[in-house]
Amino acid sequence: MGHFRKLGPVDAAAMAAHLCRLPDSDRRLRFHGTVSPAWIESRYAGLDWSRTVAVGLFDAGTLRGFVELAFDSPLPTPETHAELAISIEPAFQRVGLGRELTARAVTIARNRGAQRLTMLCLPENLPMRRIAKRLMGVMHQEDGTVEADLDLTAATPLSYWLEAVQDTTDALSGSLEFWPRVLRPAPQTAEQGA
Repeated sequence: MGHFRKLGPVDAAAMAAHLCRLPDSDRRLRFHGTVSPAWIESRYAGLDWSRTVAVGLFDAGTLRGFVELAFDSPLPTPETHAELAISIEPAFQRVGLGRELTARAVTIARNRGAQRLTMLCLPENLPMRRIAKRLMGVMHQEDGTVEADLDLTAATPLSYWLEAVQDTTDALSGSLEFWPRVLRPAPQTAEQGA
């Protein structure tokens, strides 16, 4: 089902389009309240990529979900912290993609020097709570929000290797999905066939 790859500034419009395709209820869970498509487009057009790392899930060339890591500093410090957020379109939910995106985010956060990773979600967001419980460690509820915190261990050669292998595999699987679509012959019209 599709492929993963890291996202960058060129993907900001696709990220906004994905979030705008989400049902209102899913957007509310993602942003902890009601947000307009215009607000989403503005937020992602102005995203600070020096503090953001995102990994997307693509299917047939369309972004269907992504995990976003927002770091509190563009450079690692002894107290570097990152916050994680995920969104996946309904047709792609409940097949383990959120867990995979979260696991990738944990590796990336470690490799970027984060000491702690936080995920916030609404209490009714049960899929995110399950992911948080499985991967994130300590969870607590405060002011109508569930917060999951994970103290990260320092990056290791193995964690760098894992991220590099994932990036390489993502590039290969993406090209295997992309090139057949590009090289497929265009359908002939009735006039061309005669």
